[in-house]
Amino acid sequence: MRFKSLLLIPFACSFVGCATHVSSQQTMADDRNLVYEDTYKAYREAEEKYLNLLFNIERMPEEEELWIMKRERMLELMQLKELMLNARVELDGAIQEWERHLLDVQAEVKARDIKKLNPNFKGRDAERTSPGQLLPGESKKTPSYYY
Repeated sequence: MRFKSLLLIPFACSFVGCATHVSSQQTMADDRNLVYEDTYKAYREAEEKYLNLLFNIERMPEEEELWIMKRERMLELMQLKELMLNARVELDGAIQEWERHLLDVQAEVKARDIKKLNPNFKGRDAERTSPGQLLPGESKKTPSYYY
């Protein structure tokens, strides 16, 4: 009995996977966002280290080693800034591609929702699926017994 329940787990997981399907455009946007966040954090950390180094140089300007470190930190900071800006451009592009994909999906859904008109009828009657069907706003005319 326990073996049968173990066989049902992958089957159930496949349904969960279908229900939570994510488009490739959304995955790309999520990945680009993570890259941007990581480069932004690295830039902020490098900036903090650079500011601490400037504070140390202000306290001990005669230390030549601090001046060498300043140059190295400045180069690192500029490289990280460039990486961060490139990651942002890639993120913006991925988001725009995802938005285009969503618009395509919306158009596809809207195209499916359009009612097929009956080619045997003309005008408003084309909305009828059968000759006796009443359209919204129509009602059967009841005979008037009172003249």
